[in-house]
Amino acid sequence: MYNEFLELIKNEADEKYREFSLKITPDLGKSAGVRTPVLKQFAKKAAKGDWEEFFQKRNNELYEEKLVSGLIICYIKESIDIRLNLLREFIPIIDNWALCDMVACAFKFKKAESEKVWDFVNEYIEKNGEFEKRFAVVMLLAHFIDEKHIDETLKMLNNIKDEKFYVSMAVAWALSVCYIKFREKTVDVLKNTKLSNDTVKRTLLKITQSRRVDEEGKRQAKLVRAN
Repeated sequence: MYNEFLELIKNEADEKYREFSLKITPDLGKSAGVRTPVLKQFAKKAAKGDWEEFFQKRNNELYEEKLVSGLIICYIKESIDIRLNLLREFIPIIDNWALCDMVACAFKFKKAESEKVWDFVNEYIEKNGEFEKRFAVVMLLAHFIDEKHIDETLKMLNNIKDEKFYVSMAVAWALSVCYIKFREKTVDVLKNTKLSNDTVKRTLLKITQSRRVDEEGKRQAKLVRAN
């Protein structure tokens, strides 16, 4: 399986796409320029095959290898405990927003497993690493902005004091999604927020730029001011 991956990298490398990716993700690191749909297709195939051999032989030098590792965790048919433990091993190698967000958003789980995933997110929301915390925030916005979790989700987001850029941007993104789905609850939080002015400004900008927010919603957002 790992040799198949090396062959894929050799055959699908695209220098122009690599240069484009570096422009939007400056901290992408070493990359061959293989397009994401190709990597997703390979990860799905690997998840049905000898994915453990891939994990044993990987060296985590290429961005593509890191992404495939994360996506395999999303796709394998293993218990939620095994998958969450694999995520714990994966998260320390995250070093850019693209890798972080694609894996967090691709991770799926059954309804009966949601509380274990919720506990996992709670665990990582307390971490100090920039991408550890961002991963938790993106997991929140991808999976827990719903009727059952919205109050706790807003509380968790509002308590994040970390002002690192990629954390702040993720919190703003998450709050903008909360605003789309639960406007009044989110407005209440933003009016009495503990977040930094920068994070609030980023949140309001995302809301006012969103095509999913109507004109009245954008007008209401503009009335919110940071403390």
